[in-house]
Amino acid sequence: MQVEDTLPTVFVVDDEESVRHSLNWLLSSIALDVKMYDSAQAFLDADISCSYGCLILDVRMQALSGLQLQEALCARGFSLPIIFLSAYGDAQIGAQAIKKGAIDFLQKPYRNQDLLDAVNAALTLSKEAMGKQSEKLKYRDCLESLSQREKEILDLVVGGNSSKEVARILGISHKTVEAHRGRLMSKLGVKSLGELIQLAMLTSSHCRDCRWLSRPGK
Repeated sequence: MQVEDTLPTVFVVDDEESVRHSLNWLLSSIALDVKMYDSAQAFLDADISCSYGCLILDVRMQALSGLQLQEALCARGFSLPIIFLSAYGDAQIGAQAIKKGAIDFLQKPYRNQDLLDAVNAALTLSKEAMGKQSEKLKYRDCLESLSQREKEILDLVVGGNSSKEVARILGISHKTVEAHRGRLMSKLGVKSLGELIQLAMLTSSHCRDCRWLSRPGK
């Protein structure tokens, strides 16, 4: 199930109808799109694909618990921030949830403002993550546009080699390196070595990716 990402969506998973009704009213009052699920399995079956939003999750539910759902979502690569609600919350459960990636753990009955503050914080994180992911995808597209030689030179330059060192390693002239370097910087939309390195840092595994991209046949 694909969910529109231009506006944030708040997903609520709670087996208590009264809680779902209350959360729907509260979140809808600030013009948020809210989608409700009465069980962890129902949410899993929906197979949500959304990059902008957050998940409000009850801890204790029949069949699958909130913590079990969190584990299942982590295994699926689900990236939205998770806020836990619990009427039985204790330090141990809260610590487990936070350790596994939840951003907040609120006990019922919660203060409306505390819940809204947690949701706003979660949506801010989600929007930032979406922006970073978009930049990474854009960067990878730019990488794919580079020639084989440009990929090799990029890998060496980002690895700290000067143009003269790159020329020596590749067995080509310094002038040729400078020409390739100029073209690859133009393709990537950067004007300085500093910008080039910053762009490369968008992906933490840049060096590995570049070496992979530089191999013949890739």
